[in-house]
Amino acid sequence: MIHPCGAVKWGSDPTGSFHSYLPPGCRICATGASLVLFVTGLCQRSCFYCPLSVERKGRDLVLANESCVSHPKDILKEAWAIDAKGTGITGGEPLIRLERVLEILALLKAELGMAHHVHLYTGLIPSSAVLERLAQAGLDEIRLHPELDNVSAQQLYQALREASKQGIEAGVEIPALVPSPGISDAVRRADAFLNLNELEFSETNQEAMKSRGFCLSDDTCAAMGSRELARTFMEDGLKVHFCSSVFKDAVQLRERLKRRAARVRRKFDEVTEDGTLIYGVVEGSIPSVTSLLQDLGVPGDLYSVTEGGLELAAWVLEDLASDVRRAGGSPSLVERYPLEGGLVVERIPL
Repeated sequence: MIHPCGAVKWGSDPTGSFHSYLPPGCRICATGASLVLFVTGLCQRSCFYCPLSVERKGRDLVLANESCVSHPKDILKEAWAIDAKGTGITGGEPLIRLERVLEILALLKAELGMAHHVHLYTGLIPSSAVLERLAQAGLDEIRLHPELDNVSAQQLYQALREASKQGIEAGVEIPALVPSPGISDAVRRADAFLNLNELEFSETNQEAMKSRGFCLSDDTCAAMGSRELARTFMEDGLKVHFCSSVFKDAVQLRERLKRRAARVRRKFDEVTEDGTLIYGVVEGSIPSVTSLLQDLGVPGDLYSVTEGGLELAAWVLEDLASDVRRAGGSPSLVERYPLEGGLVVERIPL
């Protein structure tokens, strides 16, 4: 099980991730340019460490990043919003909905171009026929997640080799939970890659994790000792990447938000280093405030009348706050996520 060990001698970053090899899908994800496409919450397995939320687990729904998908165009809309260079298809178990996956692959390649990189996660050992269909649809990379306590190293090796023969970059992705020499051997023999994720606590798995003796780290949702165990996989000749909990939260999400903010921002929105948007909001007598802005010669592209009031450049509102109040308006500054109806991080009355 999880236990401490020696120091890392491979490439690392300040967030605790380290690697001897970084797969293409991870390179795109690290820049925030990867669309996370959740194609179903259905799964034939019941891994105790599964972090899926109650809203997703066991439900047959599709989400593009955090947005519900009711039509294929919703996927493209989300890809455009972050200027996505790649897509990660995940679940649940995506291959339970193979036809859906193939349809999505065809859509992504047709609309975003063959250079748009797509990788897929699966807990199944796909057959040669399935791998051939995925390859023909344009899948670039596959990541197998075998059952850690019931893995056939030979079966895994054969699947990795078959995927490579079909032109799909192949690897294994598992949580850093237990030593897995069989998996390491299969990956090495197939010249594939191994991705290790830091084991994390979630709302749905915390009781099962605690009952098995895992402890939550002091400052993240990671399980204590997972990072140290991952280091034992860093062997010569094995292509390994370890993705830390901090990296996912502090880097991937922030970079994705920054990309989205840069795409959806209006001329008067300010983009923060965390990818949130800052702008001014006026509630109250909107016609009077609008007339005030026009009388003062404020350019029309620095404000916008919305259903909830009037939104405008933060610096303009700060300069005119007193005038706005006299005109019957209630001014404040807002910081929110760059999503449609995005969560408001902070609101400061002026």
